[in-house]
Amino acid sequence: MSSPTLPRHRLRSRRPLTTPDPLPEPDGPAPAQADADRAAALELEVAQLRAAMASRAAIEQAKGILMLLTGCTDQVAFDLLSHISGHTHRKLRDVAQAITASASGGAGLPADIRAILRDACPPGTSRA
Repeated sequence: MSSPTLPRHRLRSRRPLTTPDPLPEPDGPAPAQADADRAAALELEVAQLRAAMASRAAIEQAKGILMLLTGCTDQVAFDLLSHISGHTHRKLRDVAQAITASASGGAGLPADIRAILRDACPPGTSRA
C-alpha cells in the first residue's frame, strides 16, 4: 500500500535536456596553444625582471650619491628620489639615471631636477 501523504504520480518527459550555451571543452584550450601562451607569459616576465634589475642598480647608485651629498639615510634618499620623480613627472629610474650620469660627468642634470636638489641640498651643506 502507498502512503496517503505522498502523491502517486511520476514525471515523465521525452524531451532531451538542452543548455542555452555550448559547454566548454573539458580540457580547456588545446595543449599546444596552452604551451605557447605559457611561453609568451614567461618571456614577458623575464623581460620585466631584466628591466627591473637594470633600474635597481641605477636607483641604488643615485641613493648613494644623495646619501653622500646630504648625509641622510637610504630611506630618506629614496624618498627624495620619489619626491623628485613625482614633481618632475619622470619615472623614478629616469631620475636616478640622470643623477648618476651627472655625478659621473656624463651629462648635466635637467633644470627641474637640479632645482629640487638645490632646495634639498643647499650649497655648503654637503658632507663631501
